[in-house]
Amino acid sequence: MASGEGILTPAEYRAALSTLGLSQLAAGRWLMVSPKTAQNYATVGPSGPAARAMRMLLDMNEADRAKALAAE
Repeated sequence: MASGEGILTPAEYRAALSTLGLSQLAAGRWLMVSPKTAQNYATVGPSGPAARAMRMLLDMNEADRAKALAAE
């Protein structure tokens, strides 16, 4: 993911979802945004806080990532 710190392009966001095994709606639940907002992230890119949360999730080891996703 080559864009600036904390920012994800729509393509990077979709790639992150694929890497994490999350649907747009599951990611939206985890990010605590509406289904429509979660879908918009895939076309216009996520907000700064959502992008940082996704990067944080990607940076976690597998066990910690599983715990974080289970907390949704």
